[in-house]
Amino acid sequence: MRAVLKARSGPGAELATVRDPVPGPGEALLQVVAVGICGTDLHIFDWNPWAAGRVRPPRVMGHEMAGLVLAVGAGVARPKVGEMVGVETHVVCLTCRQCLRGDFHVCQNTRILGVDIDGAFAERVVVPARNCWPTASHLDPAWIAFQEPMGNAVLAAS
Repeated sequence: MRAVLKARSGPGAELATVRDPVPGPGEALLQVVAVGICGTDLHIFDWNPWAAGRVRPPRVMGHEMAGLVLAVGAGVARPKVGEMVGVETHVVCLTCRQCLRGDFHVCQNTRILGVDIDGAFAERVVVPARNCWPTASHLDPAWIAFQEPMGNAVLAAS
C-alpha cells in the first residue's frame, strides 16, 4: 500500500510502498478516510531537534485521522467492522503503575501514532481497538479526524 514515509533521518518525507498492516489481538484495521496535518508532522518533516531525538525512521507519519473499520483482531468486541471511527493517538501500555491505577494520561510508556509507531498517512493503519471512537455515520470524516486535537484544545482551555 502507499504511505507517506519518513524513510531516513533529515528533512523531507517520501511517498513509498509499504507492507499492508494486519491486526493482531486487540487491534483494528482501518481504511484511512481523512487525516489532519499537525505541527508534529511538520516537525518530523523538517527534522527539527525534537524529531531527531524522538523519531526512529523508517516511520509512517500522521496521527490525526478518521477511518473505516475493515477488520478487527481476536478479542475485539468494539469497534465493529463497517463503523467510522476517530482515533486517540496516544497508545498506552496498560501495564505500568500509572495505567494500572487508571491514570492513562501519564503512562510512562506512551507511544504516539506517526511518531513512535506507524501512523495514518497511509491507505490503511492498525491501531489498538480501545483507541477507536465510533462516530455518527452522517459526520464529515474531515471533522472526525479533528476529534483528537479538539479534545486536546478543550482540555488545555479548561
